[in-house]
Amino acid sequence: MKRNFLSLTWLARLDHLLRGLLVFLFAGIILTSSMANIQTDAIDYYAIVQRLVGDTEPIVPQLSFVEQRSPGFPLLSLPAYYVLKGMTFWITPETVHIEPANRPPRDAGGPSEQMLLPPQPLLFRDIFFKNYSLSPAGAEFKWNIIAAMLLTGYGFFFAGLFASGKALALVYPRLAGVSLPALIALTSMVLLHNLVNTPAYATLTIFGVSGLFTWFWVRGWQSGSAWAQWAAGLFAGLMVLTRLETVLIVVVLAGALALGRQFRYLGQLALGGLLPLALLLLYNATQFGNPLHAGILKGDMNILTVNLSYVLAALVRPQSGILFWSALTALGLVGLFVSQSPALRPLGWAALALIVLVALRVPAMYACVGQGERVIGGIPIACPENSAAMLNLIRFDANRYVIPLLPFAALGLRGLLGRLGRRLRP
Repeated sequence: MKRNFLSLTWLARLDHLLRGLLVFLFAGIILTSSMANIQTDAIDYYAIVQRLVGDTEPIVPQLSFVEQRSPGFPLLSLPAYYVLKGMTFWITPETVHIEPANRPPRDAGGPSEQMLLPPQPLLFRDIFFKNYSLSPAGAEFKWNIIAAMLLTGYGFFFAGLFASGKALALVYPRLAGVSLPALIALTSMVLLHNLVNTPAYATLTIFGVSGLFTWFWVRGWQSGSAWAQWAAGLFAGLMVLTRLETVLIVVVLAGALALGRQFRYLGQLALGGLLPLALLLLYNATQFGNPLHAGILKGDMNILTVNLSYVLAALVRPQSGILFWSALTALGLVGLFVSQSPALRPLGWAALALIVLVALRVPAMYACVGQGERVIGGIPIACPENSAAMLNLIRFDANRYVIPLLPFAALGLRGLLGRLGRRLRP
């Protein structure tokens, strides 16, 4: 018994040490390689922050998809923006003019992610106190806006790693496996891509919000604490506010609470979600003049349909499928269904609902492979040149959409490892 206790103690120390090393690795990657350029979705998020802080000249003239973007990430970036503004109000930023000769050619038929603003590689560590003139193509690219967005995303990323570890410690107190969330993140090529190349997307923030939700969901279930259940509702609402499709997660979990007659928890969850709902209504009222504005539901870029070839591409094709490119996440989600913890099985069903949506959410570009470009929402959108380019697009989209499930998967993966350890024990 004493030997087992000592071995568990050393394994726990190694577990924490590994997490610390991985966090240090992620921080080093961010400091040395993280890009500050914005493209596609990030341009709209930047524009929303501009509007919220009263920066009236839009980054680019045509922003057809702004009202379709979930506002959670820009809203969560506001505290960082105002802190930066307050700390640096006496500093006059340098205006950097990019010479036309330095602008890379923009091939209308090329991938949209190659159209960067500013149109030259720009590292996160180099943006501070510099505004980049985009004239004549657009307004200034302002350092305090993009810095607030990136600091928010990275802050939530590390908060998600920490919170996922806390959730693991609640379920598996003897040997938590706190390094598992970081290990899964390290093996997710798409998450690493967002960490380095597209950190101004909402991906890092939704990962962090999901991690915090997972912690409070488990804590609220185990302790029955009203404030923990309320906090679970708060972060559930922030998940939906950040990525609309996660509403399926909340609906399934609310249904699980109702079926399990956990009405007190369900009530606290609903109360916690009132604050994000109020933020959404206020955002709609100030930006669109109507608190019930539903522009986010337009969805010009995707079509909900059953397309077997797309389902296979999103799930199982080696070039793009979730089972290959998010393998540890998929394995961990399987572990939720065999868990003995009543707090974890509902997370498995909620994850499955989201994956089904991902498999049915077909991008409009899927129907125009090799056709040059298609006008969507009044903007010319490049069609993939061939099937390989389309699979590349699916790989990044489908695997990005399941990143909110990574904190769930860490719990399931730890359970599977525990089962395997018991089977291998002599």
